[in-house]
Amino acid sequence: MNKNILLVLLFPVLFVYGCNTYTWEDAQQEDTYEAYQTYIEENPEGEFVDEAQQLLELRYWESIRSDSSTTSFQTYLNRFPNGQFQSEAEEKIDQIARANLATEGRVTGSNVIIRSDHTTESNSVGVVAREGTIVEILDFYNSGNSKEAILSKDATFVQNGQQINLTSGKAVTILSDQIDSVRVSVSTAQYGTIEATISKENIEPISGERWYEITTRDNITGWIYGKFIEEL
Repeated sequence: MNKNILLVLLFPVLFVYGCNTYTWEDAQQEDTYEAYQTYIEENPEGEFVDEAQQLLELRYWESIRSDSSTTSFQTYLNRFPNGQFQSEAEEKIDQIARANLATEGRVTGSNVIIRSDHTTESNSVGVVAREGTIVEILDFYNSGNSKEAILSKDATFVQNGQQINLTSGKAVTILSDQIDSVRVSVSTAQYGTIEATISKENIEPISGERWYEITTRDNITGWIYGKFIEEL
């Protein structure tokens, strides 16, 4: 037989052999994060992709569950945002953060409100008047309320013909989103609760930010928005 014809006949066999994909049996035998990742990458429409995804996550979690760094658990949450170990990862992050929490903090603003709870809607229990005041840190809380915000700049509202001046740091509640602006409500001592439309550039949403429970040297205990606390 002509050598050229023989090569033509053998080429399809060699091609199929060289392109042999990573099988489910291969992944099961190795049973590692890397093995399941390889199976998924090489078989995106494979029969066992869902099971591989679950085992991939499980093996990754097993590899980090004893870590003492928040980075590993934050990476897990980023890779598996709806993962089966989400609550455990968040709890681990809180535990590690509390273990490393500073015992003192410096207030980074003036006339900062101390609240009864970790929300802008809770009552004021006092004020830290001077920037630079040292307070004792007792605990922290990571906020998840997307409707809370503070004024990042001084603002002027008009209510029933009255001009109302509010200073930066004042808490507001977002009522609705209007592309470049938001409709907010804000509580005032003189006029009660008022509503106004304000540019998004003038507010800072609190969602996902940290609150600190603190005690002042005047024995006032309450919560301060994390932007105004520098851990020492």
